[in-house]
Amino acid sequence: MITIANDAHLKTSTMSVLDENGEKIMRTRLPNEPNRILNFIRQFPRPKQFAMETCYNWPVFYELLRNEVDEFYLLHAKKLKSIIESQDKCDSHDADEMAYLTHVGYIPRSYIASAAVRQLRRFLRARVRLSKSVASLKNQIQAIVNANTFYHQRPKNFKDLFSKRGLKYLKELSLPTQEQFLVDELLKQISQLEHLKQRFDEHLKTLPINSKELFFLQSVPAMNGHLLKYIVLAEIDNIHRFKNSDALVAYAGLCSKDKSSGEKLRKGHLRTDCNEFLKWALIEAVTAAIRRDKGLRNYYREVKQRLDSSSARVATARKLLRSIYHVLKEQRLYYSETDRR
Repeated sequence: MITIANDAHLKTSTMSVLDENGEKIMRTRLPNEPNRILNFIRQFPRPKQFAMETCYNWPVFYELLRNEVDEFYLLHAKKLKSIIESQDKCDSHDADEMAYLTHVGYIPRSYIASAAVRQLRRFLRARVRLSKSVASLKNQIQAIVNANTFYHQRPKNFKDLFSKRGLKYLKELSLPTQEQFLVDELLKQISQLEHLKQRFDEHLKTLPINSKELFFLQSVPAMNGHLLKYIVLAEIDNIHRFKNSDALVAYAGLCSKDKSSGEKLRKGHLRTDCNEFLKWALIEAVTAAIRRDKGLRNYYREVKQRLDSSSARVATARKLLRSIYHVLKEQRLYYSETDRR
């Protein structure tokens, strides 16, 4: 089988080609023009396989070439980097290494979702970024208020600084000129972003998203809202690609890094090589989940008493995700631990 590997950039691609014996036939650089790329690929007889890493423009290559090759491999960029990284950094060498690894079958593959799922993911991820931007702006305002007032000087008739009463207090608060300007401008940005979030949510309601998986997922606590259930559904996509619930938890980054050595068992911080959007959605869901499910609420309180609130939130998100795994895998409605008794 002919093996073609592509080290793609915005304007050009470095293509490395191996024959069925793993011997290099050629290496060349092409402009990222559809006709040039198609003509290059078509000159080699079938069977042939094509490989490239998960860069920002991989979807256009996939849609262009998926019917031109027998196998299209999407390589996990971070795992691939750990395999081929060297001090002698060279794009052409990267293409050669990718081609060789693909030829011998030693490749860290990434999952390829359908075009519809990829489009939904981009939409939902943009919506998540809006929420994160709003949170960042609010944190900046909180920092300004904390720098100029003591907490116990504030009125006791509100908890949230950005509730109606909190905003009224914020507008009446006397701050230095520069800091008052900052607060006013940040509040304007928050208002604009909240309006944009509302437009996103209205558009989301018009999307034809309906599936058997969504029906079962909505039975899980906190998964019947307008946003979180769609994020979870889109980011997981196909539950059968995870061999067990541990694999899904690791994918979401809700487990600790394992730093064990010999008989010493040590756990590090949460994994960072994960799906950050799925992690965000699960952690956001915890507040509503413990309000609606007695079993999760008791579990959250138990962990919080033993450790702290942050650890309890992550542990509960992990437990919630395991439930989601079984609900989707077994195609059944959710039932809480208290329902089993």
